[in-house]
Amino acid sequence: MPNISQCWTIMRIKSLIRRWFGRSVIVVESSPEIYVADMTNRSQNTRGIEITDHQQPSPDGNGMMDSLVFHNPNILSVDFCIFDDHDFKHPYELRDDKHCEGCMYPTLHDPASWMVFVEIKDCKPRYIKEYRKEAKRQIFNAVKAFCRRKIILKERIYGIISCPRQHVAFNDSIFTDVYETTRLKRFTGIRYYATNEALIIDDLRVRPEI
Repeated sequence: MPNISQCWTIMRIKSLIRRWFGRSVIVVESSPEIYVADMTNRSQNTRGIEITDHQQPSPDGNGMMDSLVFHNPNILSVDFCIFDDHDFKHPYELRDDKHCEGCMYPTLHDPASWMVFVEIKDCKPRYIKEYRKEAKRQIFNAVKAFCRRKIILKERIYGIISCPRQHVAFNDSIFTDVYETTRLKRFTGIRYYATNEALIIDDLRVRPEI
């Protein structure tokens, strides 16, 4: 059972997300494997981001759906907030701002916990480089919006860029050199990774697989 302090923190996170991102949907999951799939392109825009405990068939009928997978051997309960396109507004203009797909964090959350912001590019591998700047910017915009609304306090922030159709390492397609992730962490506070898998260790540690 969470203590009083944890209960307050859990309520604070969810209350602020629902206050500022009211159209977004929070999915609670606690399975050994958590699959995050972007069905948009392959369903001709009839479906979107889906969170499941199993790999789903591709909506276009071509085999199984390529997904970002979180391995969760300790069965930690997590919340995944799927962002709505109209919840993010440009800070200086009355228009929707670009953002990533969503974020995930432990259900029993406190400021020492982690938060993972996810951007999925469901494109053919040869097109990955075309999205490198956009993907990083979309994650940055979402993190900035959370910071501005005091949803993020002292959490360890990860930005995972997933290209699930790519079945080999694709760091070189996302980052310009081996030092870019260090520079990005210094200037944005975000630990960026290009990967299709991550290991949830506990409520304080998550390890993206390179």
